[in-house]
Amino acid sequence: MISTELLTDRYLHVNSCGRQHLYGENTGSVRPTGRVDYHILYIAKGCCFVTLEREILCAPAGSVVVYLPNQRQEYHFDKDIDSLSYFIHFSGSACAELLKNFGLTEQNVFFMGKSVTISNLFDTLIDEFHLKFDYYEEICQSLLLHILSVIARKMNDDQTKEPTVKAKLNEICRYIYAHFAEELSVGALAAMCFLSESRFSHLFKEFVGISPAQYILGAKIEMSKELLKNTDISIAQISERVGISNQNYFSRIFKKHTGMTPTEFRKM
Repeated sequence: MISTELLTDRYLHVNSCGRQHLYGENTGSVRPTGRVDYHILYIAKGCCFVTLEREILCAPAGSVVVYLPNQRQEYHFDKDIDSLSYFIHFSGSACAELLKNFGLTEQNVFFMGKSVTISNLFDTLIDEFHLKFDYYEEICQSLLLHILSVIARKMNDDQTKEPTVKAKLNEICRYIYAHFAEELSVGALAAMCFLSESRFSHLFKEFVGISPAQYILGAKIEMSKELLKNTDISIAQISERVGISNQNYFSRIFKKHTGMTPTEFRKM
């Protein structure tokens, strides 16, 4: 339980922080009314699937996810994607003004690119927070301010540069989720980036952690989960809607990804 004193009376205070290596198990959080403090996720590897206004967005490696107090939180990590994330929960009288000045209140998901500096700062912060040596609270406060400043600088730098390959790949990830029901060829996606198919596939796997084909299939599976949970339409219709014409094949790959058949998933 976070005390009211920590939320309002201190300038800046780290309430909790940590790192999570997520692989082999579907995991995530759903908090309909959010938390009472601020919450930031930094995706260092893999991908975090963030639900915003009923739309699922992929936040790939190099993304920052920001939640304000009492803001709905819904995100998850897929068991088939090797992901590493850092998190921090913080509060204090300076938070609102700091995040506003840094431009981190306009949206929830920001892409800043992978940053060794950010990872190192988080590692140091986590050590200080858990070891609790003398003056650790002051050091944690300064590290949090450093992390926020680096994120803001990185975001500002990206706005003044031409789109990088990684930024373009981030657009491709969003495009895949927007067009998951269509026939998406890797070659066509590569052409959108003005890259050869082999170069595109190499960069995509380096950037996201899985191949473009696996990512496309993963998008179809995620969308089929939503249809199974939120509609009563038949499995055959769902298969068609996500762009897989063969229902048997759909059921087979769905079970491979989730460990359950579509029927078992819907019953659960």
